[in-house]
Amino acid sequence: MAEVRVGIVSWNTADLLDRCLHTLSAALGDLDAEVVVVDNASADSSADVAGAYAATHPRVTVVTNEANVGYARAMNQALSDSDAPVLIALNPDTAPPPGSLADLVADLNAHPEAGLVVPTLVGSQGERQHSVYRFPTITVAAVVSFVPYRLQRGSIGRRWALEAAATPAPSGPIDWAIGAVHVIRAKALDGQPPYSQRWFMYVEDAELCWRLREGGWAVRLDAEVTIPHHGNAAGAQAWGDARARRFWDATYDFIAQTRGRAYARALAALNVVGVTFHLATNAIGSRIPGPMRPIHHQVALDLRAVLPVHISVATHGALAPDDDGHIAPRKLVRPGPLDQT
Repeated sequence: MAEVRVGIVSWNTADLLDRCLHTLSAALGDLDAEVVVVDNASADSSADVAGAYAATHPRVTVVTNEANVGYARAMNQALSDSDAPVLIALNPDTAPPPGSLADLVADLNAHPEAGLVVPTLVGSQGERQHSVYRFPTITVAAVVSFVPYRLQRGSIGRRWALEAAATPAPSGPIDWAIGAVHVIRAKALDGQPPYSQRWFMYVEDAELCWRLREGGWAVRLDAEVTIPHHGNAAGAQAWGDARARRFWDATYDFIAQTRGRAYARALAALNVVGVTFHLATNAIGSRIPGPMRPIHHQVALDLRAVLPVHISVATHGALAPDDDGHIAPRKLVRPGPLDQT
């Protein structure tokens, strides 16, 4: 029986996948590991890259899907039918350094209360990526929207795991973390697949962390382990500028499932107020102490892009996905051109 099963889902990320696979042996150290790569009908050479690696590594299996079935379904394929006590969901756009995955497994084993452990993620230049979050609530939304930016950089930012926080989160319990690297205790899943297949992509990582915590398990950050992560390599290809709207649609459905439809509508209404306030403050070029410093033009564009989703959910409620995990595009009334002055 292997100590660890590593699952990787590829979709049109051949170069990144090749780099990731060639880091695995050193990253796993002395762990007895098996690896399953599931290719989601890539149009590039991802399946060939995985096959070439498997040809020289006997404990690597490659599964090729005839269609793109989404991240959660494919990762569940990769991690199923294993007796390994530890499961690692690994994105192909990561490059785990030597010993990093072994260290995360050791951290999981050293904390029997933990059902999942994640590392610190960094970009290609070593810059810290914000990957640890609180679950979305009205309180968190109010803090992001209305607490002055300079205060968000201090203890408030650390407490609420805000992107503005100047100091990185320390090792310890967290609410949830993005699924670029999830080291999971198989026993904590209670016989269920790791990821909910309700969504094609996005939110399955938050849902897993929610489910583990509801089952009495801790979700833990090992801040001392740092893993480079390209970030959203597949999502950017699939949906481009629309990925933020897809993320928020899935997020509101997750909130409706876990906290109720009324709560999701109330949160959306608060987000409408908060985004509108940010944009209004930015538009008039205010420099008075306020909710945040004047925002970058691209950030303003992103806020305006998702504002119609917040409005729609506040007005009509969250939309449910279809059987394939997709949420049908809604008819949105889009804001007018953004003033770039």
